[in-house]
Amino acid sequence: MFKFGKKKASTADPLDQFEVPSFPAAILNLLSKLRDPETSINELAADLEVDPGLHVRVLKMVNSAAFGLSHKVSNIHHAVNLLGRSRLESLVLSVAVKDTLDSQSPLPWLDMQQFWATAARRATVARQVANRLEPNQQADVFTISLLQDIGIPLLARQQPTQYAELYQRWLEDENLELIELEQQHCNTNHTILGGRMAKSWGFPDPLVQAICNHHQAAPLEIPLAVAISALIRGNPELDSCSNLASKGAQRFDCDPEQLLELLDSALTAENDLCAALQ
Repeated sequence: MFKFGKKKASTADPLDQFEVPSFPAAILNLLSKLRDPETSINELAADLEVDPGLHVRVLKMVNSAAFGLSHKVSNIHHAVNLLGRSRLESLVLSVAVKDTLDSQSPLPWLDMQQFWATAARRATVARQVANRLEPNQQADVFTISLLQDIGIPLLARQQPTQYAELYQRWLEDENLELIELEQQHCNTNHTILGGRMAKSWGFPDPLVQAICNHHQAAPLEIPLAVAISALIRGNPELDSCSNLASKGAQRFDCDPEQLLELLDSALTAENDLCAALQ
């Protein structure tokens, strides 16, 4: 788990100007236990069991078609034993990030429900691509692609009016690159900020690196599935399967017909995961 890529140095420190929200104490406690080899699997399951909100949502995500299990998991003890510490940590981190970002003051133009729907599509597409092309990275790419844009809501709140305008321009024009617009107008970008957020929240280092590099062009130091999922913007017209397959094939030298097949197959799982995230 999380062993790909090389760490890239960054001279900027956007956290100097951004206040990163904290995880709730219960999440921090659970993450600490997950990372402690002395904590038994049964104790982890018991801790999850007494938190109804977290326990139900972890089960829903595990049982979503996007997560790729061959059969349904009926209780949290079964889920913990089946997943193991690393995959369980990824799920807990995903739920914690969503709840933390959603709890911040809302922005009128940024629909967080749509934001997570787009994230769900990225995660399901990444898993489908990895299942065929990078089977040893399925669990990793799911988490990375779900959380790759976590820097956007925080960056948007720092400069709400200016950021809303540049984000809308990017959303409508496939020739524009979001990180270039952000760098030009905000003196940082969501990949740098997202990576620093992930680091401050104690994410595994390779996951931090992947969030920092998810818009990287070839040659890739991140999984191909992550790079392809990062092409998804949240604009239905530009995010059509045929358009994504064409762009992915051109940018990453993939077979367009195979990529189109994988993108089509992700649609059902996407809706399932979107419901599980709510």
